[in-house]
Amino acid sequence: MASGVGGTSGSSFRSRPPRGIRLEGAVALVTGAGSGIGRATAFALAGEGARVLAVDVDAETAKSTAAECNGFPYVADVSDRSAVLELATAVESDHGGVDVLVNNAGVGLSGRFLDMTPADWEWIRGVNLEGVINGCRAFGPGMVRRRRGHVVNVSSGLAYVPSATEPAYVTTKAAVLALSRCLRADWSAAGVGVSAVCPGVIATPILEHARFLGERADPATVRRLRDMFARRGHPPAKVADAIVDAIRRNRGVVPVGAESWAGWFVRGLVPTRVVDRVASGLAGRV
Repeated sequence: MASGVGGTSGSSFRSRPPRGIRLEGAVALVTGAGSGIGRATAFALAGEGARVLAVDVDAETAKSTAAECNGFPYVADVSDRSAVLELATAVESDHGGVDVLVNNAGVGLSGRFLDMTPADWEWIRGVNLEGVINGCRAFGPGMVRRRRGHVVNVSSGLAYVPSATEPAYVTTKAAVLALSRCLRADWSAAGVGVSAVCPGVIATPILEHARFLGERADPATVRRLRDMFARRGHPPAKVADAIVDAIRRNRGVVPVGAESWAGWFVRGLVPTRVVDRVASGLAGRV
């Protein structure tokens, strides 16, 4: 079976994974850099001496983040494949390619499967999954060709925890996790690391822009969810620190937060029927 981008299989196989990237002087591109985890990650990478390219669909927030970390703002909708390819061309011209890619941009959608329309699926899939694919497709070939680089794909602790009320979010983030592990297996032979970072409950603005459907659209439910994230959520900087560590140490899967770590360990220890029963029970309470 043919290998992916760059033809990294066959005789080029290396027994040891690539070393982590030195961030000082590295060119690091972060999508969704205008707020939340992306903004915190841009600051963290800049603090390590990286040249940060802050990408966001919102021009003003991209400019704000770039200005505060002495970086460079770019505007792109990650769900638009042509736009991401154009971004890669511009970055190659301006900076000579990237050493670190953080595919962070994402959206939230809460609602049961039967409450969702095809348009809802296209929207969340376009950003959360296609956005990651587009980023890897646009910037991965350059890393593989140079035999150096690191990709971080932001997945979620829900990638391995079933939820009756979050089927779209769980599906897209589980796909990001699976894709990341496949690319890690493929690209390590070319000296390119790939990490999947899986945050738990993080206090970010994602719920302010999320779609709530069916019973989940009840104003009281929305307020309760937003309040829970605000009160119990970890700060975005916690995820940013994990991303920096993943790049430095070339870590494969990185849960962030006790709830995400618990889900990661439970997935292999607890029988599937028990997990399914718990998920069904929680569906009527959350």
